[in-house]
Amino acid sequence: MESNKYTLLGIITIIIWGTSAAFTKNLSTGLGPYTAAAVVNLIGGAVVIVHQLVTNHGIRQYRGAPPKYWIICGSLFVIYTAASYISMEMVSTEAEIMTMVLIRFLWPLFTLVLTIPILKKRASAWLTASVAVSLCGIIIAKMGGSIHNVQAFFGDILSGNWMAYMMGFIVSLSWAFYTNLTKKYLGQKPVDGVGIYMIVSSVILGSISLFLPEPRNFTPRLVGEMLYQAIAVSCIANVLWTVSIKKGNMLVVVLASNFLPIISTVITAWMLGLNITLPVIAGALLVVVGTMWSKWCFAKKEKVR
Repeated sequence: MESNKYTLLGIITIIIWGTSAAFTKNLSTGLGPYTAAAVVNLIGGAVVIVHQLVTNHGIRQYRGAPPKYWIICGSLFVIYTAASYISMEMVSTEAEIMTMVLIRFLWPLFTLVLTIPILKKRASAWLTASVAVSLCGIIIAKMGGSIHNVQAFFGDILSGNWMAYMMGFIVSLSWAFYTNLTKKYLGQKPVDGVGIYMIVSSVILGSISLFLPEPRNFTPRLVGEMLYQAIAVSCIANVLWTVSIKKGNMLVVVLASNFLPIISTVITAWMLGLNITLPVIAGALLVVVGTMWSKWCFAKKEKVR
């Protein structure tokens, strides 16, 4: 029964993460992407650092990391943070928002793929097919009923909001690089620079926001969402996830996390009042299938070795 309680905490964490896209959209639109990212990361970073200093024996925890970790991974974190808010601010239509949510959740797939060049992992030849399945999911979600019309597809890519989608891919790829390079540079060292990275991101993006005409509408609703994003999504969820992995049923929790693209799509549509179309659901399922298949490609190769 005790294990079930911690497993439930893992499921709750996944649901909290599933709400992040909708809140990011609201905050980037209402406050401006740079202002929203700066304020959220300032609050979240402060909470994370205080928690780390209290629980991890002060600043000694930061001393074991090499300079590459702070410079390269720190830069990637800033890029990820900026792109995350900018990408959601750039989309406006129902189809664009739903497609962006799925693109953002390609990061687990890209993380696996990048373990090959960065961590020297090996995968079966089927990995290419698994990546293609996930990308097909993005295309189906974006094109909907026009998927059979090749001319319309390429016309949409060239004349549509392709810059926003590129920014979405930067979100996924930057986090995938960050995850793998953190593993490479730190190994098993008990160092976590996320709190510092959040503060640095806040300073950089906040400085940029001073020169931009962003709306900065700090309404009570947006302030509440800002606090939720900073504390619940950035801090509490990470703590709950760690506890659930250590003390809960890790297999169930990790399996549930694979369905995060679908969970986030449904929650985002509900929170923003958007329709969930059949192509969007089909696209989300394909992203999930592609990610799970890619994990199987690595697991199978490890067994062969």
